[in-house]
Amino acid sequence: MYAIVCFDRPDSAALRAAHRAAHMDFLEKNSNKIVYGGPLKGRADGPSTGAIIVVDCASREEAEAFIASDPFQRAGVYESVAVRAFKQAFPRQ
Repeated sequence: MYAIVCFDRPDSAALRAAHRAAHMDFLEKNSNKIVYGGPLKGRADGPSTGAIIVVDCASREEAEAFIASDPFQRAGVYESVAVRAFKQAFPRQ
């Protein structure tokens, strides 16, 4: 598995809103790879400031290709993206 951590560009709320439907369609179409994910927020009731997505991919290259295809990434919503190997330790499986 791979954890993908994305941080939005400053003042990207309008860009995020413009591409949200395409982003959600992308997530639905790739739901077979997504273990879990969701938005990052500065505070619980605040706007999204990024995302964490854990994907079940065979390689780092596959995980990088996955996020490169995300409409948010293609549109420039994300200022930075980190892809790291991830091993679930809790809850134990």
